[in-house]
Amino acid sequence: MRSKRGVWRLLALLTVFSLILAACGGDDGDETGGGEETETTTEDQKSGGTVILAAEQEPESLNWLTSAHNTAWGSYIMGWVWPGAWYADPKGEKVQNKDLVTSVELTSEDPQTVVYKINKDAVWSDGTPITADDFKYYWEAQNGKNEAYQPAGTTGYEDIESVEGSDNGKTVTVKFAKKFADWDALFDFLLPAHAFAKAGGGDPIKGFNEGFVTETVDLANAVSGGPFKVTDFKRGQSMTLEKNEKYWGKPAFLDKIIIPFITDATQQPAALENKEADVAFPQAQIDLVQQVKAIQGITSEIGFGTFWEHLDFNFENQHLGVKEVRQAVGKAIDRQEIVKRLPGQFSDEAKVLDNRIFKPGQDAYKANGAKEYGKRDVAGAKKLLEQAGYAAGPDGIYAKGGNKLTLRITWRDPNPRRQQTAQLLQAQLKEAGIDAQLAPQPSFAFLDEGNFDIALFGWTGGTVLSSNTSIYETDGGQNHAGHSNKQVDELFAKANVEFDQDEREDMMNQIDTLLWADLPTLPLFQVPELLAYRDTIQGPKYNGFQGPTWNAHQWSLK
Repeated sequence: MRSKRGVWRLLALLTVFSLILAACGGDDGDETGGGEETETTTEDQKSGGTVILAAEQEPESLNWLTSAHNTAWGSYIMGWVWPGAWYADPKGEKVQNKDLVTSVELTSEDPQTVVYKINKDAVWSDGTPITADDFKYYWEAQNGKNEAYQPAGTTGYEDIESVEGSDNGKTVTVKFAKKFADWDALFDFLLPAHAFAKAGGGDPIKGFNEGFVTETVDLANAVSGGPFKVTDFKRGQSMTLEKNEKYWGKPAFLDKIIIPFITDATQQPAALENKEADVAFPQAQIDLVQQVKAIQGITSEIGFGTFWEHLDFNFENQHLGVKEVRQAVGKAIDRQEIVKRLPGQFSDEAKVLDNRIFKPGQDAYKANGAKEYGKRDVAGAKKLLEQAGYAAGPDGIYAKGGNKLTLRITWRDPNPRRQQTAQLLQAQLKEAGIDAQLAPQPSFAFLDEGNFDIALFGWTGGTVLSSNTSIYETDGGQNHAGHSNKQVDELFAKANVEFDQDEREDMMNQIDTLLWADLPTLPLFQVPELLAYRDTIQGPKYNGFQGPTWNAHQWSLK
């Protein structure tokens, strides 16, 4: 099995450089925005009270930025404990976190230099000032120069030459060794350098990799730089966030958010009905949506954000390492039928996804996969297999050299929608002479271990084109398929230093076209997401770019 520094980005990953989409960076530092338009508070909101937020995943570490523990819910929970220079609003626009950084400015393009001004009052909850040391630690952990660190990705940080502090550490000067177009998406989170060193017994590297694994974490080290702090963690049960009384910015309204781990999403409607949960953000399933809509006192929203379902083909598999076999699998799958049977139940807007980089509705979206894989072609699939030296056996299943064309479809269970998807795939592939076996796993460890043939999972993201790099470049930290294409690598290298947005979008579509030819992955559809919350709560709002807790500091009880 392959062991690599990758990980499931989300249903996959939500940190900024795993998979995030859209425009970035001007040259005047203003594109981070002021944040006023994202304010969801009103003058009549009251402070105090507790909200129960059902989590569909239990983080294995409070530090979701490592390759082994990089999950969406890790970022959802810790995003306002270890916040950064910006966050994404519901439109996907980057909003500067002015509580933390009062200004962010690109002061030079050659050499590219960015200056951050940290709020003079910004302190961690143990009283330690937030300084350039924390920026530097975050960079060192994710730049790839020290292989002892195990980050989920290095994109952007690997291009930085130095991070220096001045003005008592409250001014941070970031100098780049080579241009990076998405400079204004860096430092989306900050980690307390001193606390991570302490969590590693004096070793900041150990602190990053292992210091916050939930089985052994000392919560005293989880000092906060945001409106909430972690006060309790019960393995297999729940986690608790409470208002950070040392927070220098606008305080949270709520006193406490209790987060029970209800990893079987089918149980979340009952939790809402029994008042064991007040807010839930499960993946939308038809039965689940119907149950939620029937609960009195619960408001729900369904949206199509940046979370999209797809298949990864493992190049180390003796069959899938052959391009014609991957192409045959792609042609044998009826993606239109899958969309109709699954997300199509929620919205007429659901459609087959024919681009890995852009989403329908974006100006740069091109249906690059429609020509070859827009319609199912079973005859074409069989022809490709025969060209690759396979022959159909008496049972109709193809084989080569005595090796039957059997492939495992793997996903994280329980997940009813993915189980239904896998069953549809199994039936469709059988009609093309491909034997597909269902192989669900209890966690996403199978991705990092390479323990799959066809992996069914999702990516999520937000606002950054370069976030795709580590997924598709050779030896990328999230390149689970093991695919390598020199042209793809070269195009990413060019696109990530190109400040002209039109040119970047064109190169990204060239990359996607090359990926359709190689077919290391097969996009399926955008996943409908469900946000449900009790009517007694003010503030929750669907945000497909940042998750359900993007404005949790603005929630209150009516």
